[in-house]
Amino acid sequence: MKATAIVAALLLALLASACIEDGGGPSGPTTPGGPVSTAADGPGRTATPEASTPICAADSTQRFLEAQSAASFRVYCPTFLPAGFALEEVHFEETVQPGTPAPGPGSVVATFKRDSPAASVQFIQGRPALSVITDVRTSSEGPPGDTDYDGFEGSLFDEGVLARSPDGFTHVISSDAVTTDDLEQIAAGMQAVAP
Repeated sequence: MKATAIVAALLLALLASACIEDGGGPSGPTTPGGPVSTAADGPGRTATPEASTPICAADSTQRFLEAQSAASFRVYCPTFLPAGFALEEVHFEETVQPGTPAPGPGSVVATFKRDSPAASVQFIQGRPALSVITDVRTSSEGPPGDTDYDGFEGSLFDEGVLARSPDGFTHVISSDAVTTDDLEQIAAGMQAVAP
C-alpha cells in the first residue's frame, strides 16, 4: 500500500513537471483539473506531492496541494468518495470576517459531483459563512451522531458533517443525495494534504 502511494506521488510530480515545461506553468481561471486562482498570489501555483501526501479522491491531489499553498491553515482532502464522483472545482477564498483583521484566514472550497444518480458533495475548510454551518445543522431532525475525521471527532448530520480541527478551524462537508453511511465514510477518509 505504501509503495503504491509513493508511485502515485511520483507520477503526480512528473505530470506536474511536464505541464510546467509544456505550457509555461498554470494560469487562468479555475477549471476541473486546472489551476487554483488565489486573490493573494494571482494564478495558481504548482505544488509537488511528498511521499507523505495522501492520494485524494477523484484525482484531486494536485488541486488540494495548490489550495494548501494559498491557505494559512492545514487543508484536508477526501481519500474516499462514492463511485462516480468527479472533481468540479477547488479554490481558495480570501474572506474578511467581522471583528477580524483583513484579510482573515479565508476558506478552501472543493466541490465534487456525480451525474448518475445525481449527487454532490462540497467541502469548506477554514472560516466558512455561518449560513453554510446552519444549513448542515438544520438538515437533521434528531441530534447528530459522532464520526471520525482524521484523528478528531466530527458531528454527522443527515446532509453533512461539521468538525473543528485541533488548530481551531471549521470543516464542513455538505451533500445532496448522499447517504449518511457514505458521509460517515467520507469524513473518516479525510486526511491533511501536508504534515
